[in-house]
Amino acid sequence: MDYATKITQTIDQLQQIEKQQTNVTNRDYVRFIRLLKERKANSQMQAAQLINLGLRQGQRIWAKYLSEGIDALIEVRSQPYIGKLSFTQISHLRQFLHDDQAHSLADVQAYLAGSHGVIYTIGGVSAVCKRLKIKKKTGQPVHIRQLPNAVEDYKKNSLP
Repeated sequence: MDYATKITQTIDQLQQIEKQQTNVTNRDYVRFIRLLKERKANSQMQAAQLINLGLRQGQRIWAKYLSEGIDALIEVRSQPYIGKLSFTQISHLRQFLHDDQAHSLADVQAYLAGSHGVIYTIGGVSAVCKRLKIKKKTGQPVHIRQLPNAVEDYKKNSLP
């Protein structure tokens, strides 16, 4: 297949587009097309190997270029999925936890379902807490033989 005739951009245009890319993946896609245009690679497999891509990925790049053009290869992709909760819901959850209204993951699960309509399993709630760096808050352990008011009496009597 004569790739040089099927690629509509010039080598200089492809080099310019490649230099403008800040995303490494997009830069590799343009480089793949440029290598085929310059005839430094005679096949999609050779071009893919030159930039450390797999054959199937090279085939996908070529198919996308043929069907949609160079602009489709370098378009900005959408943001990754960050979860079911919005930023305001996360701040409400933090306030709920700060007010000591939850004593277990089940309480957090019930709060999210009731207040925000977001359904999580217990494992999902645990993962959300881990992702948001929310840790279980517990008090200091107390010795079983300690008298109930002994600490306060000690502080009153020993401090000047």
